[in-house]
Amino acid sequence: MLLFCNVSDRPLLAVVLEVQRGWDTAKRRTWKLYVAQLEAELDVDAALLVYCPNPRIARRYRDMFEFGGLSLTLRPLIFTPSDIPLVVEMDLARANPALAVLSAICHGGDTEVEATFPALAEALRALGPKRAILYYDVVLAGLPVAARTRWEAFMTSTVGHEYHSELFRTLAAEAETRGEARGEARGEARGEARGEAQAILTVLDARGVPVPADARERILACTDLPRLTEWLRRSVTATTLDQVLDD
Repeated sequence: MLLFCNVSDRPLLAVVLEVQRGWDTAKRRTWKLYVAQLEAELDVDAALLVYCPNPRIARRYRDMFEFGGLSLTLRPLIFTPSDIPLVVEMDLARANPALAVLSAICHGGDTEVEATFPALAEALRALGPKRAILYYDVVLAGLPVAARTRWEAFMTSTVGHEYHSELFRTLAAEAETRGEARGEARGEARGEARGEAQAILTVLDARGVPVPADARERILACTDLPRLTEWLRRSVTATTLDQVLDD
């Protein structure tokens, strides 16, 4: 969630951010709930911004909300990777670091994503060390594995170091420690999965993301370690549970 305020810190506009990777007809009502609850709590207008990596899924959601019917009308702002420019210009990245980060994430699966790395690194420099750490975590959580590996190699070779928050370093160290013991025995594997699941719930709780009982059981019951690791990465930046669990 983003909150825009005036110089007196009075809220002017709230924006609910959602990443939707799959089709879910329930979103017709749950998205309205997100916006209505935020407007009621903050007494401010709220907008819903939805990122759909799949253009076909995006079209289906746009069609869903084209006609409001008899219920509360919602006009979500739905965008896809094609709506985000490929940011490769240094000046543009320095002036708009958030756009540079969003561009890299949205085009993370494209072959030309590496063209954004120099501009993205420049955007981080412009932010300063403290803010750069937060943005760097967002990039790591948002990039696919292959692109993330190339990005980390780029930062190490050109910048000489990588930005990691204390939370991300701690989670990575714990995951690595757990990973060293994988495959020893079935009981140990179940223990690792349980530890990974608990880490996800701990991060979500610390960031104030609600986790209903059924979702908590789903996370704790999962024994697929790669999936749990991906959920853990997403939980570092997610603002809703859907952003963590959607496949």
